[in-house]
Formats: sequence, structure tokens, C-alpha cells
Amino acid sequence: MANSSLERRTFLKMLGAGIGATLVPFPMAAMSSDTTNGFSLLNFRLGKPEWILHKDGTFDLIAGNIRLRKCRPSIDGQAVFARNTFMGDSPKGKRIIYELDNGYIMLDLKIHSGSVSIGAEISGVQTAPHLFCPIGEAEITGVESYFKQGLGSGGQSGVYSYPNPSSQNWGNQAGEQTWSYDSYMVSGLVASNGDTMAIGAYEHENFLQRSTFYSRSHRWGLKDRDPGHETYFFEAGYLTENIPLADDFLKLPDIYVFYGNQPFDTLQHLAWNISEQNVARRDTNTSYHWCSKYEFHKEFSYSHLLTELEALDKIDPKLPLQTLQIDDCYCVHGDWLDVNENWPEGLEVAARQIFQRRFQAGIWIAPFKVDENSKLFKHHKDWLNKNLNDELIIEEDGPQGKQYSLDPSHPEVQKYLRKVFRTYRRMGFIFFKIDYLDWGLKNAASVKRFVPGKTSVQAFIEVIRLIREEIGAGSFLLASRSPYAPMIGYVDAMRVSNDVEDGWTEGGVVNSLQESYYTQYLNNVLWQNDPDVLFLRNENIKLDKTERESLTLWNSILGGSISTSDRFSAWNDEQLLFWRFLQPQKRPQSAVFPYWPNLKSCKVAVRRYKKYKGWGLLIFNDSEQEISESFSINDVCGHNSSWVYLWNPGSSVGLGKLRDINLTLKKHEAKLLFLSDNNENPPEEMTLSGVEMSSENYFDV
Repeated sequence: MANSSLERRTFLKMLGAGIGATLVPFPMAAMSSDTTNGFSLLNFRLGKPEWILHKDGTFDLIAGNIRLRKCRPSIDGQAVFARNTFMGDSPKGKRIIYELDNGYIMLDLKIHSGSVSIGAEISGVQTAPHLFCPIGEAEITGVESYFKQGLGSGGQSGVYSYPNPSSQNWGNQAGEQTWSYDSYMVSGLVASNGDTMAIGAYEHENFLQRSTFYSRSHRWGLKDRDPGHETYFFEAGYLTENIPLADDFLKLPDIYVFYGNQPFDTLQHLAWNISEQNVARRDTNTSYHWCSKYEFHKEFSYSHLLTELEALDKIDPKLPLQTLQIDDCYCVHGDWLDVNENWPEGLEVAARQIFQRRFQAGIWIAPFKVDENSKLFKHHKDWLNKNLNDELIIEEDGPQGKQYSLDPSHPEVQKYLRKVFRTYRRMGFIFFKIDYLDWGLKNAASVKRFVPGKTSVQAFIEVIRLIREEIGAGSFLLASRSPYAPMIGYVDAMRVSNDVEDGWTEGGVVNSLQESYYTQYLNNVLWQNDPDVLFLRNENIKLDKTERESLTLWNSILGGSISTSDRFSAWNDEQLLFWRFLQPQKRPQSAVFPYWPNLKSCKVAVRRYKKYKGWGLLIFNDSEQEISESFSINDVCGHNSSWVYLWNPGSSVGLGKLRDINLTLKKHEAKLLFLSDNNENPPEEMTLSGVEMSSENYFDV
């Protein structure tokens, strides 16, 4: 570790190039045998990135034809121009030292097995910058599209093509000619042949890792009508948020660079490394639960709970189910231990009623959320987040009043939240859904904290850590409306989308489809992805039967958390059978996307069933028009041909031995198929996850 005052050095040897950039087979099966299938393993190759250092202190990062040119560190968006630059060897690679007017920056370029990394240290300054990027102002070449990961629940995440500038008459307005998009934790650059450079950090305990894709455009001609030269740039670094530095020194986590020949597998390989570094909780049983929210909303009561439990008692054979979770309905936000009149017996009695049926009891808590009508707000305004003008920050202002957020750095806030979660755990709740977590992640440069000097992540993670400590290692923790990176190692499941609604809306169902598709590389790697609830009910719903069943199959084949809010008492025999058909394996197993990101118009997901020597194949037209499309058997399962069956819960119809599957799907329609090696139908009792339907409680099986 460097001292605050760094002695100037002269290095004799200049580095010309790093390691070779050839592609080599990578044995991913050893790490994730349950998350990929055989044909993907045969195709995926992990390459060796390379670097080139230049005498002016810049460097290139190379992955096949992809190149980040002339990288140099940047501070708060401005490239660093040093008084002196020194380059030489380091223990694991090469080192560059930039002497500034008021300190030093040191970059370590390191060689690892299958990757390179860039570490950074800043010394000689008393305060951290707001943003520091070891990779700054890098010109992008050889790239067709980019992958951006949203900050957390709701994204936006996806693979996007670079915009092509066109001739336009802007009239009397200044036209929008440039663009900039942020990405968090994991980012990717994708060439036209599928070669991918994946970039991200392993450590997320102290800083938000943020990357940015942006352009610099120039136009020409009268009224800026014609496109000129457009250059694409990339930067990757950390939000250090102007915190004071002990000993005038800051060491940042390494940023890693991977190179592979397929975008999904390359991104997932980086995610696996993040998972290992943070001891992610990926061994928890797949969640299969009921939530009160979308059927009852705030009206849910003890009486309603008893009605649903009695309905479950009468269903024969018993429904396999893990958890019943009480959502937002039992208190004024902030007063988490003062239950309302809907729960006259208290929540401990409710938990006992659930447990007596051999289900797990779940509870919803929004730890940072405070209603202006709460006792907490009236008596402890000093616990709330304030802006730099010492004014309370209003998070929401709706018909029910204003909502505020707790300051996670305040010792009394932490003491109170410990009491809340400890109390519910002692009541018997072992499933916790924590919501509105983004309200607790406040940039240190924009708030006045009770205890200053910590970044948004450092303050936030103190609360997340105490929650896990109080509920215990054996409790299930589901995060919603949450940032992703700081939660790794603490949560068992993560909501990846906005709240779904009872209709096909852009902000609900469409967002859930996009985020579940583009974050599948994280599913059962960092946590179980939760795409929100599925709907089977016929009443109080705007989705038609085709849409409900398509979304249900999509959510369930992914291999993440499965949940519903429907009243069990209102389901008919067909809906009950459908729910049984969704019973997951205990051990998490993810679907594979053979055409990811967008090689087909339809979304395609595949599950492997080794026991039955077959595959489940879901083809989903989530677009707004009818689609006719062909799918090669070789693409989806690696065989030249297969026996194909149209598959429904409890039944199947043979379509013959096929080399290609040709389908016409209406908008929002999905078809589930079973591909067999041996011309054998899927067993009637087989579920979508490949286990036999059970009448026992799920967590007892």
C-alpha cells in the first residue's frame, strides 16, 4: 500500500504488449453444471485479453477485434494529464504512475487466469473525487452493440445497438446529437461475430461501480442537417462521492476485463467470479410462495388470511407451497411494530397459523420508508435523510400523504431496525421481503448525514448487514426496489423488475419481460431472480387467458423465484393443476437462452431434464404482432433432430421427429414443447422444473 507521499521513481523498461488474445475452451461445467446445458459448453470459449501501453501513459485494452483505445484515468469526467508519467513492472503485470500537481495516481495492470484487471490508488489528496475512472475516455472500436446493466430492480438492462446518425432538419431547435448511458456492476461490448468484452468489479462493499457508454458527435451543413464524424467512448470507475480520505490515500477495487466468444456466457462468467468473491447465497431452496399484495393490497387482514388458509386446508391433494407472505397492509410505514386493526390478534398469531399448516411465514418490511402520519415521523425527524440545505427529503407525495426515508448512518436508526427485524424473527417469520431499498442509497455528496464521511454504499450496507444478522442465516431474504451490487451475499432472491400490474403495460409486464431476459445471466449465480408474481385467476384481471398462461410459463421456466397473489379459494381445477405444474426443484436450475440477445424475434428458453433425457422448450412471442418463425433443433439442444411434443400441464401431444420447429404465434402467445431423445412423452406428473408433482408441502419434501 502506498504512502500519502510517494517518492518519484524512474523505470527503465517500457511495456509494449500484454498477453496473447487467443480463444481457449473454458470448462464452465465445473462451475455451473446446473445453469447451462451441453451444447452451450461446446460453443463457449473464454479468451485472453491483452493490453498495450503507450509512452504517453495511455493504454489500449483488446479482446479480439474489440479495442478500447487510449484509455487514461479520469477524475470527475476530466482526463488526467500528468506532470510526469512513469511505467514499469509490477508483481502481476505492469504499473503506471501519474504525478499530478497535488498528488499521485497509480494504476496496476494485472494478469490473471482468463482475465486482466486494473487496480487504482490515489494518494496525496485529502478528499476523494466524486467519480474516479481508471478507464477513462476510451475510444471504442470493433463493436456493434453494448450491454448495460441497470442499477437495480427495474433496470433498464439490455443489449443495445449503437445509434446511427442520420440527416435531419432540426428547424429552429438545437437537435439532440449525442447520447450517454450508464451501466452498473457488469458491462459488455459486443462485436458483430459475438466476441464480447465483459467489464466489472468483484468488490462492492464501499463504492458503486459505474461504467458509461457515450458518444461525441459532429455534424455539418446548414442547420446541422448532415451527420459527420461520430466517435463512441467508454469509461469505467467508481463513485467515491467526495468522502474525506484517511492518510490522504484511497485504494479502489480492481476492475476486471474478460473476453469470450458469446455475450451471455462471457457476462455470466464474470458474474460467477463476482459470486465467488462475495460468497453469494445461491444454495437456498428455490422460493415457491404466495404474496398478499396484488389480490388484496392494503385491505389484507387476519380474517382474509384465515380464509386462504382454510381454502388450502380443503384442497385435495394438498398444494405444494413453501411460504405465505403478508405484504403491505398491517401498519403505518415506519411504525413496523404497531399493527393496525386488521390484525387484532397481532402478527405473531398470524405467523403461528401459517406455521401450523407447515408453511413458512413471510412478512413485508420497507426498512427505510417513513410515513408522515407515523409516530416515528412525529417523534424522530432527526432520524430522516436531509439534503444539503438541512431540509427533509420527500421521497413521495401522494394522496395518502408524504413519505420520507431514514438516514442509514444514524445509530438510533440502526438500533431501531435491529429491534424490528429481531422481533419479527422471534414471532416466527423466516421469510422477509424488504422493499424500497433504493431510498436508503443516497449519494454522500447530495445529503447531510448524521454520521458523515461514508459513501452511499458504506452507509447503506450497514443496514443490510444488520438485517441479515437479526433474521439469521437460515431465513430467506427477498429484496425489492433495490440496488443490485451491494446486496450480493446478503439476499437469497432479488426482484429484477418493476411491480407487475393486472394488464399488459410498458412499466409492468413489459419491464418484467425485458429485465428477466437480460438479467438471466445473474439468475442462480448471485441470487434467485424474482420477476414478480404470476396470475392464473379469471377475475379482477386485465390480462387475457393466453397472456396469463404465457407469462406464467415464462416466469417459471427461468428457474428463479415463483410466486402468486391469487386467492386459492377462487382457482378452478385447471388453475390448481397449472400451479402444481410450476413446482420448482429445490436445487436452483436456470434456463438457457440459445438465441440471446436478439437472434430471433421470439424469446426462447430451454431447460434440460437429464432424468427424462429431454428438454423443455418455451417459445414466447411477447411482441405486439403475429410472428412466424423457424427454430433449429440443433440450436436449442445440440442434436440434429428430436421427437417433439406440444406440452401442457398433465398432458402432451406428439408432433413427430423434427429437425426444425416452425411456429406461428399470435401476439403475447407462448408454446411449450418437450424434446425427447427416445420418443417418449413427458410423464403426466412431471413439472416444468423436471420433478414429479407432489402433494406434500414444498419445503418438507
